[in-house]
Amino acid sequence: MRSTIPATGAETVAALESPPADEPRAAQRALKLTEPGPAQQPSGDPRIARLFEMTSDLLATISLDGRFTLLNPAWEAVLGWTLEELQANPVHELIHPDDVEQTLALLLAGNHRPAHLENFTNRYRHRDGSWRWLLWSARCDGDVWYAAAKDVTDRMWLERQALRDPLTRLPNRLLLMDRTRQALARIGRSGGVVALLFVDLDRFKAINDNFGHDVGDRLLIAVAERLAEMMRDSDTVARLGGDEFVILGEEFDTEDEVLLLAERVVQTLREPFHVGTVEVSMPASVGVSVTHDAEADPENMLREADVAMYRAKGAGGRRQEIFDESLRRELTAHLEIEERLLRALPQDELVLTYQPIVPLSGGRAVGCEALVRWHPDGEEESKIDDLLPSQFLPRAEDSELIVKIGDWVLRTACAQAAKWRQQGISMPISINVSARELSELDLAERVRRELERFQLPGRALCLEVGEEAVLRDPERARSTLAAVRSLGVTVALDSVGARDASIKLPRSLPLDMLKLDRRLIETFERDREARAMVAAMIALSHKAGFKAVAVGIETNRQLALARELDCTYGQGFLLHRPDSPERLRLAGASGAVTSAPWRPRVRLGESSRR
Repeated sequence: MRSTIPATGAETVAALESPPADEPRAAQRALKLTEPGPAQQPSGDPRIARLFEMTSDLLATISLDGRFTLLNPAWEAVLGWTLEELQANPVHELIHPDDVEQTLALLLAGNHRPAHLENFTNRYRHRDGSWRWLLWSARCDGDVWYAAAKDVTDRMWLERQALRDPLTRLPNRLLLMDRTRQALARIGRSGGVVALLFVDLDRFKAINDNFGHDVGDRLLIAVAERLAEMMRDSDTVARLGGDEFVILGEEFDTEDEVLLLAERVVQTLREPFHVGTVEVSMPASVGVSVTHDAEADPENMLREADVAMYRAKGAGGRRQEIFDESLRRELTAHLEIEERLLRALPQDELVLTYQPIVPLSGGRAVGCEALVRWHPDGEEESKIDDLLPSQFLPRAEDSELIVKIGDWVLRTACAQAAKWRQQGISMPISINVSARELSELDLAERVRRELERFQLPGRALCLEVGEEAVLRDPERARSTLAAVRSLGVTVALDSVGARDASIKLPRSLPLDMLKLDRRLIETFERDREARAMVAAMIALSHKAGFKAVAVGIETNRQLALARELDCTYGQGFLLHRPDSPERLRLAGASGAVTSAPWRPRVRLGESSRR
C-alpha cells in the first residue's frame, strides 16, 4: 500500500510506487501531531446539514477504537453498504488486509492528543467484493477523528497503468528512473552506493523464432518472476521492453557487493525455465553502473549500464561487465564520432568503394557491393582505425543519421550504375540496408524514386539486408522486401549463418541471393562445425534457386574449400579489394575482373600441405 498521493508530476510517481521500504516514512509524513487549538463545535445551521447530506465526498466521524459514529449518504453510493451496516462493524473488517495495520496505527496516533492526517490512502471492500481506493484527510481532537475521503480508484488504476509494464506488471522506465532518483537522494544522507544492472537475454529472439511469441511472452513473465524473487525488498526490478530488464540496487556498501549480485543474476538465469511443455535456458549479458554520488543523473547511469551490457554481449554473453574508466573513454570516443559524422555528409567526406562479386567457376564479375568509407578532411582511411565502417556505422544506426547516410548511398550507387551503363557496363550494384530503414521507412518507394531519377531498370540494384535487421520484425521485413522485389530489384540476405535462425529464415523471405557470414568463411577451413554450416547453407541455396556468395575469401585455402563445397560466387580481398569505380577493371578488355576456372581437389577435414 502507498501512503500518500501528491497531486501531480514526479511526486505522484513516488507516492504511488515508491518501494515498500518507504512506507513508514510516507505514513509519518501523512500523520502530523498538532498543538491543541480552539474546539470546533458542530454548527446548527441547516445549510451545513444540507451540505453534509448532498456532498459527493465521504464524510465521517470515527472513534479511536476504529468505528464509524457518523456517516453521510455518499458512503452508500461508493461502497454499496447501508449506513447502518457500515456503523455496525469495526472499520478494519472492511479494510484490505494489507492496509489494516497501518490504518489502525494511524487512528491510535490521535489517542488523547490532537493530530492531523493528510493524503493517506487505503482500500475498502465494496459490497460486490471489489476494492475501492480512498484518499483521506482527517483531524483528531484527541477523542474523535473528523474525516473526509474521496474515491480515487479510477485515478489509481490509470496512474498505475502508466507506471507498469503491461506484460510482466514490473515497473517501467518512468517508474525506474523515479525510484533511482529517490535512491540517489537517500545515499546523500546515509552513504553507500546505488547501482543499475542492465540485463539483456542473449537468446530470446531465437526462442521467439523457434517456439512462437506466446512462449516468448510466457518466458518473459517467468524471467521477471525469477528476478523479483531473488531481489531484496529495497531493490527494484523493471522491464524496459523486449528482452531488456533493469535492476535498481541500493543499500550496498561497496562496488564488490554489486558485482556479486550481477554474478548471481547471470547464474540464476542460466537455470532452465519450464514454459508449458518447453524447457529452455536463457543466458544473459549484464551491464553494471555504480555510483556513490547523490547528484548522479539516473538517465546517464542507465546509458552507462547499457554500454557495459553491450561489452558483455560482445565478449560472448553469459557474463557481467561494469562501466569503468576504459568504457568511459570508449563512450566519449563514440560520442565524438557521432558529432564528426554529422558533418561528414555536408562536407563530402563519405565515399563509396566497390568490391566485385565473381563466379568461383571462372568468368567475369557479376556484380559489385558498394561499401561506405569515411575520409575526414581528406585523410587516408587506412590511417584512421577508429573511423572504419565497423566503428562509425553502428554509431549512425543508433540515431536518425543512418537514414540520411542510407539515402546518400542509394542515390550515389544509382548514379554510378547509370554512369556505367552509359559506358556499356551492365553491372548490378549491391547496397546494404539498415534495420531502421527496413522496419521504419517506406523503402520500396525510396528505391522506386531513385530508379526513376536515373532511368535505371530494377535489375541495376541489389539490396542486402542482414539477419539481425529481418529478425527485428519478420512480417514487416517480408512485406517490404516483396515490394522492393516487385520493382525488379534483387534481394540478398547478408551474414547468413551468424545466428541460430539461419537455416529456416531464408525459406520465408523473397530472396535471390544468400551471402555467407564472413566469420564462417574465416574459420571453416579449420572448424568442422563452421564447414558443416557453410555446406548446409550452400545446399539450401541451390535447392531454393538462390545464388550463394562466400564473403571474406582471403586465402587460397578458403577459395579452394568454397569451390569444393560448390559455392557459386565469391567476394573478398583475395579476389579483388574494394576500390574506387575508376580503378575497377569492369570493361570488356582482357584486364577485366575475372576468376580462374581451376577446381583443385581438396579433401575436407585434412590440412593442405603444398
